[in-house]
Amino acid sequence: MYAHQELDPEASHVAHELGKYRLSLDIEQDPYVLNMRSDPDSFKVGLLSKALLGRKTYCQEQLKMLHTRAQIIEQELGIWAVYWYINACVRKLQIRGGDDHVELQLLDNTEISYLAQSLSTFLLDIPKQRLSSLDHKFLSTKVLCLIDFLIHHQAPSFSGLIFVRTRAEVAVLSELLSIHPDLSRFYTISTFVGASTSGGRKANIGELVDVRSQINTLDDLRAGRRNLVITTSALEEGIDVPACNVVVCFDNHMNLKSLIQRRGRARQSKSTFAIMFAESDDPSTLSTWEQLEENMRKLYEDDMRQLAELEAKEAVDEGDRVFVVEKTGAKLLLADAVSHLFHFCATLPGRQFVNSVPIFTFEATEVKQGKELVTAKVTLPISVDASVREACGLSAWITEKAAQKDAAFIAYLQLYNAGLLSDNLLPTQVYDEAIEAVKTDVGKVASLVTVKGQLNPFSEVARQWQAMGESAHLHCFEVILCRNDDSTVSMQMLLPCDLPFIPPLTLYWDSCTTFTVSVHRSSCIPFSPNHTEAVKQSTTLLLSTVFRSRINTAKTDHVALFTPSAHEDPAEWAARYTGTLSGKSLDKINVSALSLSKLGIVRDLTNNAIPCILRGFASTTDGIVADPERPEHDNASLILEVSRFPKRTDFLHPVPVLGQNTAKRNNRKLLRPKDCEIDKLPTDYAYFAAALPAVLHRVGVRLVAIRLCDTLFPTVAFDQLDLVVTAITASAARESTNYQRQEYLGDSVLKFLTSLTLISEHLRWHEGILSQAKDHIVSNASLAKAALAVGLDEYIQTKAFTGSKWRPFYMSDLLETPADEPRELSTKTLADVVEALVGAAFLHGGFDKAIAILRIFLPRLPWSEVDERNGTLLASAERASVTCPPHLAQLEQLIGYDFKCKSLPLEALTHSSYIGSNVTTSYERLEFLGDVCLDIIVSTASFNHEPAIPTHGLHLLRTAVVNADYLAFLCLKLSISTSRANVVTGKTVDDISLSDTVVPIHIWQFLRHASPTVRKAQLECKKRYEQLKDHILELLQSGDHIPWALLARLDAPKFYSDIVESVVGAIYIDSHGSLAACEAFLQRLGVMDYLRRLLAGGVALYHPKEKLGQVADTETVKYEFFRAEANADAESKLACKVWIGEREIVMVGDGISQIEIETRAADEALKVLKEEKRRTRL
Repeated sequence: MYAHQELDPEASHVAHELGKYRLSLDIEQDPYVLNMRSDPDSFKVGLLSKALLGRKTYCQEQLKMLHTRAQIIEQELGIWAVYWYINACVRKLQIRGGDDHVELQLLDNTEISYLAQSLSTFLLDIPKQRLSSLDHKFLSTKVLCLIDFLIHHQAPSFSGLIFVRTRAEVAVLSELLSIHPDLSRFYTISTFVGASTSGGRKANIGELVDVRSQINTLDDLRAGRRNLVITTSALEEGIDVPACNVVVCFDNHMNLKSLIQRRGRARQSKSTFAIMFAESDDPSTLSTWEQLEENMRKLYEDDMRQLAELEAKEAVDEGDRVFVVEKTGAKLLLADAVSHLFHFCATLPGRQFVNSVPIFTFEATEVKQGKELVTAKVTLPISVDASVREACGLSAWITEKAAQKDAAFIAYLQLYNAGLLSDNLLPTQVYDEAIEAVKTDVGKVASLVTVKGQLNPFSEVARQWQAMGESAHLHCFEVILCRNDDSTVSMQMLLPCDLPFIPPLTLYWDSCTTFTVSVHRSSCIPFSPNHTEAVKQSTTLLLSTVFRSRINTAKTDHVALFTPSAHEDPAEWAARYTGTLSGKSLDKINVSALSLSKLGIVRDLTNNAIPCILRGFASTTDGIVADPERPEHDNASLILEVSRFPKRTDFLHPVPVLGQNTAKRNNRKLLRPKDCEIDKLPTDYAYFAAALPAVLHRVGVRLVAIRLCDTLFPTVAFDQLDLVVTAITASAARESTNYQRQEYLGDSVLKFLTSLTLISEHLRWHEGILSQAKDHIVSNASLAKAALAVGLDEYIQTKAFTGSKWRPFYMSDLLETPADEPRELSTKTLADVVEALVGAAFLHGGFDKAIAILRIFLPRLPWSEVDERNGTLLASAERASVTCPPHLAQLEQLIGYDFKCKSLPLEALTHSSYIGSNVTTSYERLEFLGDVCLDIIVSTASFNHEPAIPTHGLHLLRTAVVNADYLAFLCLKLSISTSRANVVTGKTVDDISLSDTVVPIHIWQFLRHASPTVRKAQLECKKRYEQLKDHILELLQSGDHIPWALLARLDAPKFYSDIVESVVGAIYIDSHGSLAACEAFLQRLGVMDYLRRLLAGGVALYHPKEKLGQVADTETVKYEFFRAEANADAESKLACKVWIGEREIVMVGDGISQIEIETRAADEALKVLKEEKRRTRL
């Protein structure tokens, strides 16, 4: 009980004076009135009249609210308290809440200036000593009584609550007690108020308690880190408050319910429950409370037996609640519901700064047999979909424990019905036993699986030959060989089937000579057995010129037939050119008039009749051993200059240049006519025959691609066969192209379409399930399984063409010989080909074609058109009910995009620790979508760059641009400027003025959270950013390498990069799937400009660790981490040594994280090795 206090006449009536001062302000100078009068578009007579007559403006309402609160504070806490409160509100306006209060920062500048100037003027009359002193004459006797009470109850085990009436009193009383010299040494004080705020309401200048700072208040009280909490009625009920040993009702305006609930907070043994009264209060009031306390005690004692009976019945009732899944028999018992719910929350995606647990609140309802019953409500973490985030128990219970089980039971059923639990009543897991088995086998090396042998397309051609009837037609193709001397030779190729377009083929004859082969569709001719037999003979003749030892003279059933031209009889042609001429016959020919191309291959009889090319004639025997049997005068007879026909048969791959500048001259040889034979078939046809293995190989690959499209992908309708050929060709095949670049693009397209399908199909799935499902679908094991399921394996080209073992294709062999022997392929190769085919489909026809091919490989997923998926996401976002906050317009200005659906930017900037209203869910789902949007934008831009970037370079580029450290830096950097009115204090207390200051507002400041650790992390990261930003920017803009070490040194928490990705996701949904709109934001952010700079070249892309591994070559790189010794007053810092083999290269210290110091150590090691190399050269 405290004595009634007469206020100091000199210091009293501050609140009254504030009220008079508010009414004295000229309403015509109010920013709202000035704006209404100056802006014709907003001029409305009714609103202006209301503002003038009723002083209904934002500024007047704020001053009125401040006056009301000041009256309460002055009466309850004293003069010092009201002075401090008004001054604190002014300070809040002066700094606009710092980085904590974006809402204040973004108020209308004129309103801020007006309020700050008005209150500062009012404060000029306040003696400053009253603000700097806790003189008891400036404190209420009620506060002094409370101070004496707290001094008297000091104890090591103290744990208490103080209930006050208003949120303003919470702020002021906590400050007062925290700085009081007799209390500050013992009491560690925190605050707790209700979190009910309206997101659409303008900022309240009198609100000094930040609800985000109280998220850990109760945990701190429970753990002993805090021992006194100042609170309002928010802690009376519904929240799990630790048992206290002291509860003080500073506010005695209670009803019976409040008394019971507050008394229940003092649950420790020998606890104290105090209610503060003034001596002047009506004595009957105290007697009433004492009588109520006594009645409560008696009621408790009298009803213990009834309570035991009810609790026993309640335990029986609990046992009757059970839910059974018929499909699996899984059961949910009421007794197990709480533990199951905690387990579900524990499986939510782990987030730094967030404690993912269900929160139970309780509410007293009815009274049963003299005992008040309670119901429970459970709220799950904000990352859970809003439709199932809250659940209430169905019944009222005697104990909070039973009510908690009831609410948990209902919540768990809601999760099951929403698809967030499996039929085993466990958190949803995306699992496939076959895929997991493959994953298990993978280990560190790609798993090898046995697959079909590589398809030989000419087997199908042989079957088509076999099925030829009298009415059938043959397809004719003109094959033209162009040599680099512009000479050409052409022949007709006859097949029973049509061929797709065959691109011109370059043949590498030797290190300096290339040929070109082109294939053109000619005509169709009726099938004639006689004509076909003649063409078989001409084909055998053609191949025998070069492949005499490889052909089977007993067989002529070639699968590909060749004839000289459509107008020449093949039988006559074969008869004319079959056989050889003796070299001696050249003596009787006028060789000077003879064209070398008309002569055939020269066969050296002195060397196993190897084929040679006739290069010219000579009439000297220089270099030839004289023939003793030949007359002397014959020494001047004709001599043949020849070069050996190439032994190599692989003309598809370039010949390495090994300094053979004289290869042609050294390969020449002189032959006597008697030592050789000459084929009748001209040499041009020998060149043509030599090219046939390569030509038929390329034709075969195209036939494989055609058959793949016709067999597996008829619904895709590929008409760009080059893309398919590239997609099915592994690098091991050593073709001119392979799947690697298309696989890079297809990987990005697959992840994008998979993510879009999952997030739109499962609107209630949280990011953890979405990520797990996506990772499962796009995993190598999953894609390899899909490839084998559709039979893709036999179409994959892995055999390198060499020509060394090439043999002509005979129909009889192809029809009799079984398919190629099974082979082994890695699951990665199978998966890569699937992704390459997705990339091919995307290049051919965009997302529609890619979806068509995914329906074949992954038919279990509900693939639908991208536009339909975009519509589903937008419709879901539009159903969200949120109020547009006042600062949203400036957030949109910062992003550079005007949102039609205002819930999306709010969701994109809502951290999972946020507690409050005006929210749908936290940003994780948008981040999930934005990640793949960012990835496909960067991947397509890199892929389409000219000249084409090699595959490894594409991966390096993507890593450089989409890594979290770089995105976090851009997030920290993105800002707009706004002017702010500041109150400037001069040398004297009366010297106060206003000044406008231009300040930046960063996008990360809009992040909505309720975690002090997030705020602390923001401040620490901002400090590091200010120290590093200039150096990082310099390297990003003009450096010759990516600043990996500096970005790691920034050590930005993940939520910075999450903001970037979630905003991208929000723009994508709001724009109905416009990647161009997303790219515009990335351009504004700086991503696209930097990507273009990297694409232009001149910047080293390798991460220091990767580069160091390359430099070390076969030696092992080892990083040794340890804590460096520090002074007694300093915390030890992380250090790292880099070893290559057995040699220590460098040691660095002052690390802030293992990743940061590892990156920096690798960077420093590279510098050391580079300097060592430079010195070695010197």
